[in-house]
Amino acid sequence: MPNELPIEPAWRCVVHAFVECRVRGGTWWLYAHPALPRDEHLPPLLVGASVDEDDEALSALGVPSDVSLAVRDEYTWRVAGPRGGDAPNIVSVAEAEDWIKRGRSQLWTTTEPFARVTDPRWSQATWLDTADLAAVINRYERRLGESAPAGYCALLSMMRALERDYIVRLVLWLERQFAVAEAADEMSDLEIPLKWYVDELENARAVSRVTRPRKEAARRE
Repeated sequence: MPNELPIEPAWRCVVHAFVECRVRGGTWWLYAHPALPRDEHLPPLLVGASVDEDDEALSALGVPSDVSLAVRDEYTWRVAGPRGGDAPNIVSVAEAEDWIKRGRSQLWTTTEPFARVTDPRWSQATWLDTADLAAVINRYERRLGESAPAGYCALLSMMRALERDYIVRLVLWLERQFAVAEAADEMSDLEIPLKWYVDELENARAVSRVTRPRKEAARRE
């Protein structure tokens, strides 16, 4: 029945979405990071957790291994080390190990010369093509008996337009929004530095520079 889709607190989420494009045979690059409106009905549909029996279920596919660097840096933290670089998303080795030990984060497989771990705040990552997103919007409108939020319809129109020149996909993940009491309990044992937190960044940079070649010093001598 319209407007009778049950809502559970677990689906009070922010959807972090990223539109990527590539040409045939090329690498993915970030086209847009749309700010999607909050809607408690859409997150379970996007990750395939709420479908009718006669629907083909989507599933949480994870973030693709060939994701663009910009999206990779949003989904993961670089672990401080000699080749971690000066990116604003560097976490210390001790913190990364603690997140993994607590089951809040996982090592991210990468061919880069440094380690990465997933951000503990993100969950149920997946990706969709244009047909998948259209199916989610249709499913939403059929079940609720009303139009999908304009932001999602605009996103679908943009992806369809981009398909004239590119291969297009939508990479997304969820960030659960807790009530104050829930948030205090959920995050009490986990400290996550902001990605622009100055002290953490400077400490990580100091660690990463320890074993760098001292070319500048040699030139000065």
